[in-house]
Amino acid sequence: PGAKRRYDFIDMPNPYAFDITEIEGFDNLHKSNGVLSWEMERAARLFKADRSLLLVNGSTTGILSAICGACERGDEILVARNCHMSVYNALELRQMNPSFIYPDYVYEEAEILGEIKPNQVKEAFQSNPSLKALVITSPTYEGNVSSIREIADIVHSYGAILIVDEAHGAHFPFSKEFPTTANELGADAVITSLHKTLPAFTATGLLHLNGDRINKDRVEYF
Repeated sequence: PGAKRRYDFIDMPNPYAFDITEIEGFDNLHKSNGVLSWEMERAARLFKADRSLLLVNGSTTGILSAICGACERGDEILVARNCHMSVYNALELRQMNPSFIYPDYVYEEAEILGEIKPNQVKEAFQSNPSLKALVITSPTYEGNVSSIREIADIVHSYGAILIVDEAHGAHFPFSKEFPTTANELGADAVITSLHKTLPAFTATGLLHLNGDRINKDRVEYF
């Protein structure tokens, strides 16, 4: 399941049998105090985050909410140019003023982009200390991971917020052979897609929030 066209993974009753509305015992995602609340608490422990929020419609909801919650309308924001389309939708919705940093090609013939480098981030903030946040994609769709710890330290030194689209890194917490999740490396908001590198029946995302730099209640509101 999960954007893989693999029905053979599913050994379960008809999933439509589980399609139920917000009645007692089944919780309400927008005011959870039961099974969904417990699941989000379990996700936070598993992914080593301070707070985790279940998302529908995949990671797009998390990216929109993180950017809207971290920044005010019209703020200046730094964005890696290889970000997901939802990042640009958030910029348009909030009428933000973006600056861009460009990753280098690691294999130009195949148009495979590499990591965002800490020195790029430092130079951008030195040029414009008014930037309120940085949004990067790590890992990239091809698996290239940025130096999140170094980048987080730079971003925080300017009083800004680091948002990491880790959609393709949902598997990171499950083996020491994988890179460390951005939740453990100083990112303030991290978005993961369970349906990309883990099995999930539908587009299922998680938005993780960490530390006290980002207003968690404001993000949850969005």
